[in-house]
Amino acid sequence: MKSRLHLYPHSGPKTRAYIVAEPAALRELAKLAEHAARSATGIEFTKLFGSDGHEYELVLVSDVSEEEWQALPLPTDKNSKPEQLRMVQIFDELKTEISSS
Repeated sequence: MKSRLHLYPHSGPKTRAYIVAEPAALRELAKLAEHAARSATGIEFTKLFGSDGHEYELVLVSDVSEEEWQALPLPTDKNSKPEQLRMVQIFDELKTEISSS
C-alpha cells in the first residue's frame, strides 16, 4: 500500500517545519527512526509517495559526528547537501559496489 508523506523544511530560525502524512506513513517513519537510532549503521531508507503519486526515497541518518554537525549547512542554505555526510557516502559507495558485482 502506498503511504503519502510530505516534508516541508523550516525556512529559518523560529519558523515551523512540517511533516504531513497519512497514518501508515507516520507509523513507517516512527519505525525507521527507531531503527536508525539503534542500528550499527546509523542509516535507514524507505520509499514514500507524494500526493501526486510519485515515489521518493526518505533517508534517516543518525550516525553524524560532531564535526559534521558543525559543518552541515542548515536546510534553508542553498549549499545544504546532506548526501555529503560520511555515512550516506559510505552507504552509496557500498550500494554501487554491490550492484556492479
